[in-house]
Amino acid sequence: MNLVYNKKSIMVTETTNQNILKYHFQKLYYAIIIKNCNRYSSIANKQRIDVVMADDNLNILSFKRDMHENTFYENKFATTVILLPLNTFEDLKENTSFSLENIKKRTR
Repeated sequence: MNLVYNKKSIMVTETTNQNILKYHFQKLYYAIIIKNCNRYSSIANKQRIDVVMADDNLNILSFKRDMHENTFYENKFATTVILLPLNTFEDLKENTSFSLENIKKRTR
């Protein structure tokens, strides 16, 4: 699946596991959508990332760019957190939205 914003896309995975810290990713190459979540702590991050707070329809409520380790970010109105590799979408704006698209399977 791809996460799309202003005609630019990135591969994405979804989870409802709010304890994403256990993964300790060294480098984030794709987006992670965390459902039923409204806060993120970057204690275990080894790289800087962008964090987006969104609602269930992937409407952007707020975002934090260049989030470094040992940082906490919360939005009490958010229901979804989206983790992005740094500067994936440079033109992010509040009150706009992401969309999801299926990846087309290759045929031989």
